[in-house]
Amino acid sequence: MVTEEEFNRRFESIKDNNVRKSVEELFSFYDPEAIVRWWAGLWEPEIGGFYYANSARDYEGFLPDIESGQQISARMQMMTGVDLREFYGEKISEKLIHFYQTKQDEKTGYFFHPQFPADLTKLSTMRYNRDQDWSINMLRKLGSAPLYPTALDRMKNNSSAEVVSAVHGWNPHDGESAREFVRKALRERSDEGWSNFFQTQLTSLVADGVLEDVLDELDAQINPEYGLWVRGVNPENGKYVNLKDEPGEEVPYGIFTMTYKVIIMYNRANHPYPYPIEMMKNAVRAILSCDPGIRVTYIFNPWATLAGLRQNLVKTGRTKELAEYDAVIREFGAEMIHAICVSLGNYRHKDGSFSFLPGHSSPYIYNTPVSLGLPEGDVNATHLVLGFASHISNTLGLEKELPVFHEGHWRLFRELLDCATVKPKKPVPRELLEETKNHKI
Repeated sequence: MVTEEEFNRRFESIKDNNVRKSVEELFSFYDPEAIVRWWAGLWEPEIGGFYYANSARDYEGFLPDIESGQQISARMQMMTGVDLREFYGEKISEKLIHFYQTKQDEKTGYFFHPQFPADLTKLSTMRYNRDQDWSINMLRKLGSAPLYPTALDRMKNNSSAEVVSAVHGWNPHDGESAREFVRKALRERSDEGWSNFFQTQLTSLVADGVLEDVLDELDAQINPEYGLWVRGVNPENGKYVNLKDEPGEEVPYGIFTMTYKVIIMYNRANHPYPYPIEMMKNAVRAILSCDPGIRVTYIFNPWATLAGLRQNLVKTGRTKELAEYDAVIREFGAEMIHAICVSLGNYRHKDGSFSFLPGHSSPYIYNTPVSLGLPEGDVNATHLVLGFASHISNTLGLEKELPVFHEGHWRLFRELLDCATVKPKKPVPRELLEETKNHKI
């Protein structure tokens, strides 16, 4: 756990003065004490779990959700290095275990949240695959396990072939079927769409033994000139042209949503990312555009891509490409970090939190309701913005991650959880319901 003294020395590992100034500028956007107080205020001590946003906590119709609890807990564990059960203590840990275990469907092994209508949840493979991964990880970190075999367990045991073919789209344990599904996805979906799908299927691809087949097919389909799955760039508007049968144009955000998701898959398999320098130069160009976008992920995804790409170069032993990568980052690093600061103010709130959309939380994620979309921060966006600390550290090649919190902040967080009380909920005014519909994403 980072001491206050170490916290105060956190920038000394950055030798370039211009880069250090830009990093200090970025870190001035973080108010760590305010963030932990806001997080603690989202804890539901009766149910056990964390809400997505203040409006979900304060108004009827919302419950703590699977993803928010996982993201807050993961951020805490990454920043402290402390065992999750040890940090939370027995009482809170048992509440969290009960919360996650009781979301599992005995028949399918998936985890479905009662807040999300079943018809909406089951339309979104991304939603229930994410919730399955979050739940398994949380239970493992708390020293527990799901009550029933998960969908992944059943897939590994080949006991639910119909789940693989009907839900995931390829025949079970069939590499060529998976490769054909990749070709089909690239023909029919946007780059953001197909990459979201495959990355949320990652644990299923591993369990089914076809991840390498998927990556081999992606290697075969990539454009060497760009290091991306595109036909090229429209010089008139700077948009990328995707590989669909009827090609569409995509802003750099969509492209780097794709690369961020895909690089996670390549790193899971220790599979070399093809044409890394070409892709990296496109990511740098996107960052320097200072486009604040319509979601905080416009700012986040190119950085997450670069951090994952450097990790891929290190893991796969490509020293020549790594040297080229580091040279470009040295040249543009200070300007790139400053670009975050230009855009981030659109998403910051007075309580220290950040929102997914400019000025307000997102009311829907993957078509499932998570808040009222009020002028407020939300857990997902705050988790992403805090992720800049690790992604910048990795992109710069620092040995240690730059800390956002020190031990005093985490002691405060735990103390606030221990004394939390249930807050009464209010009915949702009709005008807020109408406003929420306008922000569906």
